[in-house]
Amino acid sequence: MEPLALSTAAIDRPDRLGGERERGNGDLGSRHFGLEIADGFWTRFRGLMLRPPPDGEVGLLLARCASIHTAFMRYALDLAYLDRRGQVVACVHGVKPWRTSMGPRGALHTLEFKAGDLERLGIEPGLRIEHAFFDGRNKR
Repeated sequence: MEPLALSTAAIDRPDRLGGERERGNGDLGSRHFGLEIADGFWTRFRGLMLRPPPDGEVGLLLARCASIHTAFMRYALDLAYLDRRGQVVACVHGVKPWRTSMGPRGALHTLEFKAGDLERLGIEPGLRIEHAFFDGRNKR
């Protein structure tokens, strides 16, 4: 199995006043994190299973996978369920080993982090994850 490539993603936050959306890594509070993309059957199946917790703020995007299991995990996970455009539709915090979780209607992808990273990054429903993956490549 080939290793997953690490790239960078950004969080696109709506302006609190309802205006334009902020992008990039300017002074407006946008955050960046490392992103691995698992888009094959075996890479999605393996996920973070039997791996140590990622160093720093690194997420694993399970492409076209809106349900997960934590069998054989050694630590709890935070999950963000995303639609096809990368918008967060739901978050689940602290999923312990040997559990399952299913995304809500509209979820197409799952973004896995070690527990606590969603809060540290400020990821919540309604935000959009900015990455080249969501620029039309993943349509079903």
